[in-house]
Amino acid sequence: MSGRTSVDRSLRPAAGPSPKIVLPAFKRLRLANGLSVLSVRHDDMPEVSARLVLPYGACEDAREHAGTALLVARALTEGTTERSAPEVAEWLDYLGARFSLDINHDTTLLSLHFLSQVMDGAFDLLAEVLARPAFDEGEVGRLRDERLDEIASGLDEPRIVANLRMGEASFGSHPYGMRAGGIEETVRQIDAGVLSDFHSRFYRPSGATLILVGDVPEPDELQGRLESAFGSWQGDFAAATVLADPEPIGQRRLWAVPWPGPQSEIRVGGIGIARLDPDYYAALIMNAILGGLFSSRINMNLREDKGWTYGASSRFDARKRRGPFFVATAVEAKATVDAVREIIGEMERMTAEQPQDEEMELAVNAVTLSLPRLFETVDQVSGRIAGQVVFGLPDDYWETYADQIRAVTASDVQNVAQRFLASESFAVVVVGPVHDFRSDLESLGPVQMRDIHGRPTEL
Repeated sequence: MSGRTSVDRSLRPAAGPSPKIVLPAFKRLRLANGLSVLSVRHDDMPEVSARLVLPYGACEDAREHAGTALLVARALTEGTTERSAPEVAEWLDYLGARFSLDINHDTTLLSLHFLSQVMDGAFDLLAEVLARPAFDEGEVGRLRDERLDEIASGLDEPRIVANLRMGEASFGSHPYGMRAGGIEETVRQIDAGVLSDFHSRFYRPSGATLILVGDVPEPDELQGRLESAFGSWQGDFAAATVLADPEPIGQRRLWAVPWPGPQSEIRVGGIGIARLDPDYYAALIMNAILGGLFSSRINMNLREDKGWTYGASSRFDARKRRGPFFVATAVEAKATVDAVREIIGEMERMTAEQPQDEEMELAVNAVTLSLPRLFETVDQVSGRIAGQVVFGLPDDYWETYADQIRAVTASDVQNVAQRFLASESFAVVVVGPVHDFRSDLESLGPVQMRDIHGRPTEL
């Protein structure tokens, strides 16, 4: 038929222009009590996303009370000195507000989403639960039991067991090696007094940052409304624990956890990168090529070529100090040792040779062209700004992000692989029917048997 154009479907379509992310400028306020406020007007909808960032996380937990930071945050909405837990729940329902929390090793992040028409009530609620939680013994006991149930149920999942043991094998006694939510032995020791003490030390407005994105008023009006709500919350900044960088293990460490079944969960990795490391952008591209994308080397090898798994991936969890890097997959048990060898081989190949131009282009486009999807809602925008606050990133961070990624070269990728993928510093964790392949696994190095709790054991 005339007018039909021919298309060569063997060629990948050219990528479109790189997106430009331009966020409205922050409006900065500081309340009389020291609370920092960042507001961004984003009024497509009459809604507001509020995020409170506290620069304290699970690393502030006493080792014997690991899990405290998480339980403190969960207890905030379980009653205040003015209202019982049911009354706080009713207040949230009346406002139509959604409260959530995220506790990691470095930070506590509390979020409240609400319609702008109930803004003053939402501010009052947030201020009350922050400043005056009751820590009722009965409510704390219930929260503690719920957390213990979560821990126990997690030990029924081999993927969770593998993740936990990987943290311990990689970090040893460093605080990053302890689960942010604690373990059974530590959570059992937490009572209302422990929570109250943690709260009084770290839940202070000076040092905290409140991020507001959405249909927010101009700074002068906003300041007055915030002072009214948060003015009674007092307390000077308490310095967070200064962590040393974790030390990579000196030689390959292999942990095997017996688990019946047809599959093995595999983790391979070690100590990764800190968020403010100058090589962070190169590490993102290196990881995308290695295991961060569906088309990455490890996934194509183990899934598409070998057919051993439904998927294999790798990731960096960049923290204030060097966080973990690991490859994760589940394979049929008989392929366990071969899969570990292939993973290590792919990691070593990243150190030995520069990636191809096509791999670089695909990784850069994957990281940059998806940027607009990260800023579609007020919650997404406030979340990205929270990351800037946590790590002290510049105000124009997201505006320059794509340029930083595009500046990464193949040589940069190889160099960063050589920094972080040294095979002698790997930890390898296998959770599966170890008795079927232990002798083969020992060909990779001395194997240490562990139970699901991480304690030394034997078959």
